[in-house]
Amino acid sequence: MSERKSTENGRLQPSGKRQLGDADGTTTKTAKVSAATRVNGPDGKEHRGGVLAYPKSVGTEVKKVIWPTGREMVTYTAVTLVFLIIVTALCAGVDVLTGKGVEFIFGV
Repeated sequence: MSERKSTENGRLQPSGKRQLGDADGTTTKTAKVSAATRVNGPDGKEHRGGVLAYPKSVGTEVKKVIWPTGREMVTYTAVTLVFLIIVTALCAGVDVLTGKGVEFIFGV
């Protein structure tokens, strides 16, 4: 968890990469986007923007993603490949030993 620091009014605020939120728990940016995509329908009820608001909300969410750096991607790829090699060797070893066991038991 990230440490929290106290503000002037005594409220605790998160430190680190988190966005500071409003009193209702939503982030300021999210609250503005949500208000912009709300429209009143013909029945007088509040509706979201629908199909046209979807690409905008997707873009907003993509901007929130913390993308890995090139070095991190190389590290993740190397770890994945090493893991796959180990699991493949383990499966091949179990397959060979099982085959030898079947040959030994049944004398094929």
